[in-house]
Amino acid sequence: MESRELALLKKIKLQSRRKLNTLFMGEYRSAFKGMGLAFESVREYNFGDDVRSIDWNVSARMNHLYVKEFVEERELSVVLMVDVSGSQEFGSARTKRDLLLETVTLFLYLAQMNNDSVTVILFSDSVEKVIKPLKGRKYILKVLDEIMKHEPGSRGTDISAAVDTARRILKKRSIVFVISDFLDESGDFSLKLRLLSRKHDIIPVQISDPLEKEMKFFGLTEFVDLETGRVLLSDSLPEKGNLPAPAGFETIMLNTDEGIEMPILKYFEKRNRTRHIAR
Repeated sequence: MESRELALLKKIKLQSRRKLNTLFMGEYRSAFKGMGLAFESVREYNFGDDVRSIDWNVSARMNHLYVKEFVEERELSVVLMVDVSGSQEFGSARTKRDLLLETVTLFLYLAQMNNDSVTVILFSDSVEKVIKPLKGRKYILKVLDEIMKHEPGSRGTDISAAVDTARRILKKRSIVFVISDFLDESGDFSLKLRLLSRKHDIIPVQISDPLEKEMKFFGLTEFVDLETGRVLLSDSLPEKGNLPAPAGFETIMLNTDEGIEMPILKYFEKRNRTRHIAR
């Protein structure tokens, strides 16, 4: 019988193949610049070349001016910080956990296509697991398998604890996707994220369900807190509201009653437009 993680990977490929092979992959590559430049070769100096690129050692040996040429290092360091707390079990159309798994699969697949290394941090109110950076299709299946089989040691949420771990273990500048519903009452995680963003590129990805934004219950209603287990009775009325999101960041918003491809693609496109305007 086909494993669930392999079925999920095939679903992503089937649903997104055209986008991934054309628009999606191109937008992903353009949205995230390489982390530096790598020396490629030397060539003869031409009028107008930057004198700072002159290779004086080669020029002295050849008795003629030569300049160094560099190429952008395309391989990126990608980090997926994945919320595995109890609130991920909530959902009306489907659970937030299912949406989260699909999102993780898509980012893993994009990274594989671009030959990027991926580190995965699973967190609740503490860091539950760190999956070291690897590449390839087998790695995608390994990560999905570990997430699906992982039994969180706690049901709470502490994003700050995960950010502290990321600051400690990430040595190379990285693209950090924080995938969570951001239902965190432990403290001001936005400040910690802003500190992390001084060195790394932070992209919050908010997972939500329509019932979290618009309550459609009438009268005396029983609610269960999936993170604490507390049962509450409340005289509830229809109410609309917004979930908390990290302040100061452009956030990718995903909902359990919608597909994930278009919101992510639109984020990449917007990021690319902003970069071009900035130039």
